[in-house]
Amino acid sequence: MKTETKHFFMKVIAGCLILGLICFLMFFFVKGVRAEDNKTDTTRRVLTEWTTQLVYDTANACYQGTVRWIVMLNPTLLNQNPNPLVARQMMIHCFCVLDKIQHDVPIEVYQKKVFDESWTGELFMTKALECVKKEKTLPSFFTDPVIIVPEVKTDDNETKKVIPGESGDSKEELPSPKPEESEDDSTTIFQG
Repeated sequence: MKTETKHFFMKVIAGCLILGLICFLMFFFVKGVRAEDNKTDTTRRVLTEWTTQLVYDTANACYQGTVRWIVMLNPTLLNQNPNPLVARQMMIHCFCVLDKIQHDVPIEVYQKKVFDESWTGELFMTKALECVKKEKTLPSFFTDPVIIVPEVKTDDNETKKVIPGESGDSKEELPSPKPEESEDDSTTIFQG
């Protein structure tokens, strides 16, 4: 009886070892396949049309930039969420910017240069100014287009308005944080 019990336990231990080995190999096999699938591809697919992902990323980048732009012009709005009507105005503005980018910049050029922060910043700011001035987007924030144009100091210590995208020798600075107040109280714009 003892040999049968020993033999039984040997079979159980051998079975457990084989099962453990199979699980171990499956773990590394599956993990290896997953790691193979997630490798970073250094070659990018050249786009011939605007994909949903690219539209989303561009509109989202514009929206975040618009929030920063508005807060820069009115620091009292910092850490306040925009109410639904204001969020809608900002999204309409960003789709205007997106439409202008799609119309004026070929997708191949956009895809190559989008990670160049200075090129992208100038492109977005130029298109944002066009939308605010020509399409009258963001009416809750910009009633007078003069306040949205950045001021730049010249060599003569004079201040002049420079529209991004126009040629000029001076370096652009951020807009002044002291905009003219409209009739509405701007501190309640972002409150929900």
